[in-house]
Amino acid sequence: MRSKLRFIGGALLALLLHFSSPVAVAAASAPLEAEGVAAIANGNVAQARQAAIRDALEQLGLRSGARVDVAAGASTRGKALDSSRVQPAADFERYSVLREWQTGQLLHVRIAVKEEDARPRGSVNLAYKKKIVVTPFHVRRSPQLDDVDDIAVRLPQELLRRMAASGKFLGKESPYVISPGSSGPSADTAAVRRIANLYESQFVISGEIVDASNFDKPTLYGLINRNARRIEIDFYVHDGLSGALLARRTAVVEQVGERRVGRDKPFGSASFAATPFGGAILRALDEGIAGISADIASLPFMAKVVQVQGERIVIDAGSTSSVAPGDQLVIYRADPRQQVYGADPLVPLGTVESPVGTVTIVQVQPGFAIGTVMPPAAARQVSAGDMVRFDVAVMPGR
Repeated sequence: MRSKLRFIGGALLALLLHFSSPVAVAAASAPLEAEGVAAIANGNVAQARQAAIRDALEQLGLRSGARVDVAAGASTRGKALDSSRVQPAADFERYSVLREWQTGQLLHVRIAVKEEDARPRGSVNLAYKKKIVVTPFHVRRSPQLDDVDDIAVRLPQELLRRMAASGKFLGKESPYVISPGSSGPSADTAAVRRIANLYESQFVISGEIVDASNFDKPTLYGLINRNARRIEIDFYVHDGLSGALLARRTAVVEQVGERRVGRDKPFGSASFAATPFGGAILRALDEGIAGISADIASLPFMAKVVQVQGERIVIDAGSTSSVAPGDQLVIYRADPRQQVYGADPLVPLGTVESPVGTVTIVQVQPGFAIGTVMPPAAARQVSAGDMVRFDVAVMPGR
């Protein structure tokens, strides 16, 4: 009898599990829903549909967690202006459209996704990519480097390639040399501003190769001298808006061994790096890049207003700079009549800026973004050439 009861109990338990299990699974996999809205521009419903779907997917991603960065530090007429950005923690690659309808010039789309289809967004902590332009480096003693392949041009090209590969910068190359002054960095702020404006860049990087001399380095307590060569490079970071020098870095590397590289070895190539002095140059370059990156990282991201369309403005930074819909940036107007000078009356430290309002990004393309100005009345004060800025740099992993 006891075994029969045990059998019946086991059967009832199995039956209970059989009926309860699907309910639990169904509850765990209940779809998530969200409604996206987008304006129908020029009767283009298909484009509005995709924008509304992106809006809904962004909302669903935010429900899975988000990173919020807020910076407050500007005010106008007693009103604080904040910079902010919200980045979803997850993306959904698959979705189903449940319903679509219109209200006036707005298109509404309701979609559903499965929670198990969510995947972590890799760019949650992605900083804005800042725009840089590099110029050819000045070579103080050209005969010292007759064995290196066009170092004045190739070294800044390699610097640009390596900085862009870090994922933190968007770079361009200029053929115009910024000649250094007697003390090193150039004092020609007008030239810096022209280059920055021409290449739509926030920072201008120039430099000088100071020394590439040969010498004998004592080894074994001075008993033996070995062939050696040093490379000394100065790196300069200029603000593109004011032309002012922001940072100066010097890298010096000495290398014992064969002292000539050979012009048959392309700059930065594996054969170039395999030579003792070629490797020393690249180590000095990496040291300079590390310093430059640290200097720029602490400075705010900035872009320029290129068009004003009523209450909407267009800025010269888009998805390639990691600008995203929903980001808020503060709009500034620089007053060229109010230059600030320090000890040198010929070299301005910068220009006085006044905050005008904030712009909320609503549409993003690779090279530009469109946003609405708040308060709307402030849009009348915005002109092409004004700047937008996120006042605190967003650093990965912070």
